[in-house]
Amino acid sequence: MRTFALVSALLGAVLVAAVAAALAGADGPAVHAHGTVFVTERAAGSVAAFDATSGDVLWKQPVGKTPIGVVRPNGTHKVYSTDQDSDQISVLDDSTGELLTTIAMPAGSLPHHVHATQDGGLIYVGEFGRNSIGVIDTATDTKFADWKTSDLADARTHAVWVTRNGKDLYATVTRADRTQVGDIVKLDARTGELLCTLVVGRDPSEILVTNRGDLGYVTVRNENAVKELDLTGDCPTLTGRSATVGTQPDTMRLTNDGDTLVVTLRGAPAAISLLDTNTFDVRQVVIPNHPASIAGHHWLSANGKYTFVAVESPGELAVVDNEDGVVVAQYPYPGGLRPHGVFAVPETLR
Repeated sequence: MRTFALVSALLGAVLVAAVAAALAGADGPAVHAHGTVFVTERAAGSVAAFDATSGDVLWKQPVGKTPIGVVRPNGTHKVYSTDQDSDQISVLDDSTGELLTTIAMPAGSLPHHVHATQDGGLIYVGEFGRNSIGVIDTATDTKFADWKTSDLADARTHAVWVTRNGKDLYATVTRADRTQVGDIVKLDARTGELLCTLVVGRDPSEILVTNRGDLGYVTVRNENAVKELDLTGDCPTLTGRSATVGTQPDTMRLTNDGDTLVVTLRGAPAAISLLDTNTFDVRQVVIPNHPASIAGHHWLSANGKYTFVAVESPGELAVVDNEDGVVVAQYPYPGGLRPHGVFAVPETLR
């Protein structure tokens, strides 16, 4: 049985490589975007860097247990992975993958999704084992604060988002029992003061704030929905606009023109949804060769044309053309079945 499983895995990897080659075609790469894509793999515990155009693996580095989120803050030349089940953050050199240091997080905090300030000076970490956000100084690679997101003992902080001006910090707060309703919270990003709490639905997963800061979106996983937020007041409110986007929506990214919200789905088959932010119409894009597996996180290319999405079993980084709604490339993840976190930068690191 073990021999059969090994052969099946090898055949799967060969098939994915063949699909990627066919998609690229004889005229060169199908992905016309420059940059580097960092991807975590949560089963074996690693981070890999991909060339965004060719899919070549530039480096791969073992990290702690169950790395979930990943970020390369501006100006740091360092990659941070949130190693959930090791209660730590691994810090890697972005060009070589060398492990520079690890940052200890509180026991049982389960560091999860992560977001950096625009200047790269701070990163905020959702602590999925408790009701708090960890704050990391990227100059010293030290954690200097844990900010409470709720007074409820069963609250769990899933994801965070800091506004471009570095003033406001938002987080999604679910419950230990994820069938219950959860919240969006707003904090002062400089002091950690909890300013507002808004109930948004059953198991809120991710929050995204537009560049102007006046609108936001939240994925509500156990309602299969994306809901729109009005952020113009002191506290966020729901606008009343929502869309059913597919099974268990998770991470979101907005195209450069603001017209398309790209949402990953945590249900099988592996897929993403493209939400028109003007009409709230939804197109779903199914990833080929993944009928019984799921997607992880995603990121957009610098030009906003492509989505890079982690996909499980076989493990790969799939590339979707956001305009046409088609998969244009599939890059195998080296030695891992469960790619998860994704972050892309416009620089090609060689």
